[in-house]
Parts: sequence; C-alpha cells; structure tokens
Amino acid sequence: MKKSLFTAFLFVGCLQTSFAQDDPKGANDTGYQHVDQYVGVQLNGLIRQVFNFNSSTASTIVNPYLLTYNINFKSGFGLRLGAGYSSTSSDDGITATSTKLNDMQLRLGVEKLVNLSQRWTAGGGVDLVFNNNNDNTSNTVHSFDTTTTATKTTITSYGGGPMAWIRYHITKRVLIGTEASFYYVTGNQVNTIDITTTQSNGLGAITTVTKETVSKPSVSQGTFSSPLVFYLIVKF
Repeated sequence: MKKSLFTAFLFVGCLQTSFAQDDPKGANDTGYQHVDQYVGVQLNGLIRQVFNFNSSTASTIVNPYLLTYNINFKSGFGLRLGAGYSSTSSDDGITATSTKLNDMQLRLGVEKLVNLSQRWTAGGGVDLVFNNNNDNTSNTVHSFDTTTTATKTTITSYGGGPMAWIRYHITKRVLIGTEASFYYVTGNQVNTIDITTTQSNGLGAITTVTKETVSKPSVSQGTFSSPLVFYLIVKF
C-alpha cells in the first residue's frame, strides 16, 4: 500500500503545474468541447500519511479504487474506469511470522454527467467490478520439533452495481469530488493450509511431514461505499 500511496503522491505533485497554469477566469466554465477526459487520484491515504490520523479511521473507508478515469461525450454520457492495488509485506523475526497481502480491484462502467451549476457537476451510472485477493501467511515455531504453518487464501470475485458521484470545480481543469456505490459480488475462495513438522531424533536423522488442508467456500457479498473518499481530479 505504501508504494501505491507514494505513486499517488508523485501524481498529486505534478498537479501543482495545473493549478499554476490554469486560467482562473475559466473556473466557471464546465461546458463540453467534444470529449472531456478526467483522471483522478484518491486523497484519503495521502491525507492520513501527511497528518498521521489514527489508522482506525481507515477501517470505515471501503472504497479501494486509488485511480479513476472518466471520458464523457458532449451528451454527458460516458465511460468510467477504476483501479486499485495494495501490497503489504511484514516479517516478525521473533515469532518467525511472515505475511504477504496482494489485493487488486478493477471496475468498468457507463455513466451520465449532469451540470448542476457553474461549479458543481454530478453523475451516476452502473459498474462491473472484478476483485482478486491473494494473501499468504507463514508461521514457524521452533522447539524440539519445528512446525511451520503456511496459510494461503485466494479470493476471485466479480459483480457490479449502481454508483453516483459529485464534483466541485476548483478551476476550469482541477476538481475535487466524492462518490458512493453499492456493489454486489460473487465468486470463489480457496483456502490452503500446509502444516510442516520437522523432527530430529538427535542422531542426525531428520523427518519432515507435511499435511495439507484445502477448502473452497463460495463468496457472496454486498458492499456499500459511502461518500467518505475524496478524489483530486484533472480535466483534459
């Protein structure tokens, strides 16, 4: 996740040029040319990093899409994309515990943009979503017998649902916005647990025994993302 936030931070830094070069007189101009394109980056993670807010606040935010892209035609109809990826790795040498989390989220949808006023726009539509989570944990206990427990959980799910957003035009090309959505997904989960025990008889002979347990439960979940996530958006 830190790599994703660092990339987003660099992206936001580049946006300073947009603020400097934008014409304040055009701030109220939200009209279309032929095609308008919007690229957004989620700000919440960056805000938490800068101001060091309590991490418990993050648990209430379930919107995983770090980057967004929208393209709208003169009619207001358009397409939207969203992508999110987080990777976490930790290793506790004291208890020999290693954890690796790799989560990816993608979405594709259609929407309709509406001008509410000179500075406010809103939109709504329907998205298709795809999620892939790949989590691995390894725990080793050293004693007369060494036992290593390796747990791997893979979840692949897909679905979709409605969404809506609202944006405020800071300038002609720089906006800030938030969104809400309800996605229902279904898919498969594979849980694999490998327990490896290494025994020594004290004479140099080593015996290794591995027991594997696999379960494949189905996954179904509806998730509502409230408008608590903010995006910094650049219009092209």
